[in-house]
Amino acid sequence: MRRPRWMRASLATSLLSSALFVSAPLAAQQPAPPAPAPAAPQAPAAPPTIAVDDPLLAPVPAAPKTLSNWREAVTLVETRAPDLRIVEAEVARAEGLSAQALGRALPTVTATGSVNHNMILSDGRYLFCPVGPALPSNPERTAGTCIIDNTPAQYIPVPYTPILRGDVTARVPLLSLRNWYAIGTAKKNADAARATASDRRRQLLANLASAIVNVVTTERTSEINRSGLRTSLERLELTKRRARLGTGTQLDVVRAEQDVNLARTQIVQSDEALRRAREALGLALGDNVPYGLPPTISLDDMKHSIESTCSVGKPEDRPDVVAARQQLEVAKRQVRETRLGFLPTADATTTLTAMNLGQGNLKNYTWTIGAVLTIPLYEGSRYGEVRTARATVQQQEARLEAAERQARLDVQQTMRGVEVADQALVISQKARDLARETARLTQIAYEAGTATSFELVDSAQRLRQAELDLAVRELELVRARMAALLASAVCDG
Repeated sequence: MRRPRWMRASLATSLLSSALFVSAPLAAQQPAPPAPAPAAPQAPAAPPTIAVDDPLLAPVPAAPKTLSNWREAVTLVETRAPDLRIVEAEVARAEGLSAQALGRALPTVTATGSVNHNMILSDGRYLFCPVGPALPSNPERTAGTCIIDNTPAQYIPVPYTPILRGDVTARVPLLSLRNWYAIGTAKKNADAARATASDRRRQLLANLASAIVNVVTTERTSEINRSGLRTSLERLELTKRRARLGTGTQLDVVRAEQDVNLARTQIVQSDEALRRAREALGLALGDNVPYGLPPTISLDDMKHSIESTCSVGKPEDRPDVVAARQQLEVAKRQVRETRLGFLPTADATTTLTAMNLGQGNLKNYTWTIGAVLTIPLYEGSRYGEVRTARATVQQQEARLEAAERQARLDVQQTMRGVEVADQALVISQKARDLARETARLTQIAYEAGTATSFELVDSAQRLRQAELDLAVRELELVRARMAALLASAVCDG
């Protein structure tokens, strides 16, 4: 409904007086002093501001620790991240198993020693020459038979005690096809463990980059929400002044207060989101303390650092796909290795034995050389090993197929995600510009009396939401580019 001309003139007069009242501090509402003499022109004074205060206008306290740059973050991850230490230990374990497989194909040398004491002795005697071998006791022979260098023979009880024995045994595999083949299998398994560690490092860097972007996003959101609260408080103060002047209504004041409460709610939520983002960043760095970011941090520099650390490849070259392919090869080799267990094995052995008692060669030491041929005739467990190894091959084939499919899908989605984030940013910029212009026109219309306080508050809320959405879209584009970079990257450096 259009107001009459006299009412619009009266409203314009009241708005003019209200604007004059708002533009000056309340304490300065005194009769105007006499006009001073003309003076030299001066620079225009800054427009007066409305002083507002609210506990939520104070920023969130800084985090206990601050991350300075990307290089520091990578160093902390490499030294503290439990997941990375686990995969590195798995690599060391695989290398140890490879050394064990090699050791089973190499010669072995063992030494043993024993001391035995016979508790029950017989009445039999041995004639013992101090410098010669022991001779069986014979009634027809005398001790003088064994006199050497005027040293009489000695009689000792049977059996002899104590008996000292030492053995040195060497074993050399002559034919061991399964052990020889297992060496290559263990090396393949170690390569698969290294590829798994590389993929886990890529995932940790992706999580770290996402956590850093989350902190930047929540900090930006918190700042925008505080700016929105300050604007809402200023609008509320203006509305109250208009109500006191009679140019506004109590309904306008209530609507402005509702807008302030909504802004406070958004600040509480964004502050909690910021705290959680800092805690998530600390967890990604392998610490239980929240981490913050300095105002000077640059996401573009972080992106360049990632590009220098990781190399982009094809989906089939991604470390998890490479690890799955190598694990499939290991499973196939284990089938062949199990089948080789049905073949004969041959070993050469040699043993050197020394005792304090004469042996069958009339000496107190012996040296034997021999060979052992082992032919497995039947062992039921080996057939079960073959079936288990074949089932493992089928599992690894399915895992490889799933890994390749997932890698291709990740690359496609991340590349498309960059395009979507770019398009969403353009749309968000346009929406922010429209919301800003709408808020400006609504403010003019409200001052002219052609718009309601509801429209004024609604346009302000839409502008605040558009600014938040624009900030989020800007950072989402950075996040999408980093995700696309790490989707098929190899991060070994």
